[in-house]
Amino acid sequence: MRTTLAVSGDTILNRQVSVCEDERFRSLVEQFRAADAGFTHLEVNLLDYDDPDVHPAAEAGGTWMRAPPDVAAELAWAGVDVVSHASNHALDYGYGGLESTWAALGEAGVDWAGTGRNLATARAPTYRDTPGGRVGLVSMTTSFTRWTRAGEARRDLQGRPGVNPLGYEFELGPERMEQLLDLAEAMGLWVTPDGDDWLLNPPGLHNTVYRFHASAEPGVRPVLAEADRAGNLRAVEEADRQADRTIAHIHTHAWDTAGSMADPPAFLPPFARDCIDAGTDVVVCQGSHTPLRGIETYGDGVIFYHPGDLFMMSDTTERLPAEFYDRYGDDLEEHPADAMPGRLLAERGLSDLFDGEADSADADYGGAVRSPEGGYFSGAVLGAVVPVCTFEDGLERVELHPARLQGGSALYTGVPFRAQGRAARRIVEHLDELSTAFDTDVAFEDDIGVIEP
Repeated sequence: MRTTLAVSGDTILNRQVSVCEDERFRSLVEQFRAADAGFTHLEVNLLDYDDPDVHPAAEAGGTWMRAPPDVAAELAWAGVDVVSHASNHALDYGYGGLESTWAALGEAGVDWAGTGRNLATARAPTYRDTPGGRVGLVSMTTSFTRWTRAGEARRDLQGRPGVNPLGYEFELGPERMEQLLDLAEAMGLWVTPDGDDWLLNPPGLHNTVYRFHASAEPGVRPVLAEADRAGNLRAVEEADRQADRTIAHIHTHAWDTAGSMADPPAFLPPFARDCIDAGTDVVVCQGSHTPLRGIETYGDGVIFYHPGDLFMMSDTTERLPAEFYDRYGDDLEEHPADAMPGRLLAERGLSDLFDGEADSADADYGGAVRSPEGGYFSGAVLGAVVPVCTFEDGLERVELHPARLQGGSALYTGVPFRAQGRAARRIVEHLDELSTAFDTDVAFEDDIGVIEP
């Protein structure tokens, strides 16, 4: 059976885009509409601010991400059939915001995975029946606040709504472990041995525990939490049994500290390959924001370590809670209760990065951060791709449709336009460079990238 899957990275969409008639945008939309299934990662909550069941969480992913509920219909208009929802923003507006998002997606006929009423439903695959076969999706995140992790149900107590976690911990060599324990003691944390591991927690918060693994090898290494790793691979295996083609989605803001934001964390490539070994066909990783990451063909599948952001409209968020201004508005003259989001978001300058045809960012959106160098939007080439994957017996072909996010016009800010000519070539050639580490060649043909395993 021949199946085409159009996939993408982040969608932070908070207004109507079906009114945009520019052909450079419409031609990207057509890739989703023409495919058997269109997929994106939804990183906003769909809700009305004044809904009595909706409250901003005390801790969020950065900007409290929100869009009106009718954005779900915009996704359906654009040919998006299924979305991943596990991320650090999924519960920015608490359980009420989560419920409202589910309701809006359901009404628009868009399927989702990655959040649920308990761990079992958050981890479970979702399915979409298409002319090209049944498509399954499993969605997980390594980046989440602890309280947003979905909880397991017991026979005597219901579970907790939240995200499907793919948690990770750290393995430390002797010298680093001694430094950590000394610092923890100086900070007044509880320090408790557990076999070869050490558990750290703030005083009085004895369930807010951070586990560190002791190792004879020097240095520091992130390692996936084994229970989450095994649970998510079981979900991928189930999706493979129930569907003709499957997508595994991994939302992660982590990076390889030996490299840059363009390098996936050390635990990600082995786990992505494990997902394909478990039966998935496409692995979509995202979360680094614009620093594109390489592509790997593996087995009969393909791994996108970050295809770039499809929509990016965090600069046009209409309201934000006081905690946002407390964190990001150090020089704000107004009291947070009187502040408006437009001014502070404009000062952060995200939309300025999308103007023109520059190859890379002229400003450091990440601010004066020590690590990672340059912060978000520090990629050598600004841009994204919309991959269209064709399967028959296995992976037959991947077409990469390059795009640039627009700035300037209020209507088009954060909307992707097809990149052409020199801009398209730079995006594709940069992806080819990034993909050499994974022994994958990306050719540039007729203004698109092509991979033929």
